Amino acid sequence: MSFGPMLRRYRSQRGLSQEQLAFEAEISTRHLSCLETSKSAPSRTMVLVLGSALDITLRDRNALLEAAGFTPAYRDEPLDAPAAASLRRAVDLVLRGMEPNGAVAVDYAWNIVQMNAGAARLLGLFVDVAAAPVEIMRNLVLAVLHPAGLRPAIVNFEEVAAFTLERARREIAARPNDPRGPEMLARLEAVPDLPHARLATAATPGPFLTVQLRKNGVEASLFSTIATIGTPIDATAEELAIETFFPADEATSALLRRLVDA
Repeated sequence: MSFGPMLRRYRSQRGLSQEQLAFEAEISTRHLSCLETSKSAPSRTMVLVLGSALDITLRDRNALLEAAGFTPAYRDEPLDAPAAASLRRAVDLVLRGMEPNGAVAVDYAWNIVQMNAGAARLLGLFVDVAAAPVEIMRNLVLAVLHPAGLRPAIVNFEEVAAFTLERARREIAARPNDPRGPEMLARLEAVPDLPHARLATAATPGPFLTVQLRKNGVEASLFSTIATIGTPIDATAEELAIETFFPADEATSALLRRLVDA
């Protein structure tokens, strides 16, 4: 797709009129119209300004640049690439700092790229990891929702599943141009007996939903937080998230400490 139609598509997806985008980019509506109809060619700086005004992902900004005939401005290095050494160090630092709590680094499609020892201990306690399909356990959302993953151990599964599905679909919808989104939706739809995402209402009072786990007489109550890189200049860094599972009560805190000592 050439630059003009791509720019118009991004603007429409963001729900912006030409006047609104022109105001954000500090250009005239006439100039924007000429860019969208390919009557004018943008400079590299103009493409970057428009990408920022649209507030699109770094990956989409690279796509806009390439459509306009320019090289990408933002790196897109896999986490295991030599050039991503500083990113790996940052992820390692955060994961280690979360101990003894379980923490998992995931990409945009919730594929697990790294986890700390705390997360491995929790999974080992509540999931038969050796028997679980590898393709399920390598994805955080599938590991929570699938019958071969954490699902049998989640006491309040209906609540957890509804909120997880709602969040997943919302985040996928926020990136309409990423082909990984539809692929992940297809994998979610293949999971049997899931509740409707619109039923995401907590039955118990409180400021957040807790995940209640129970297996073989062992119980845990957890809540999670999500951390991202605050100033990414790499598409992979922008998409990485670290979800940490904290104890929601003193009994779970004691359990996590015992697991470290075991």
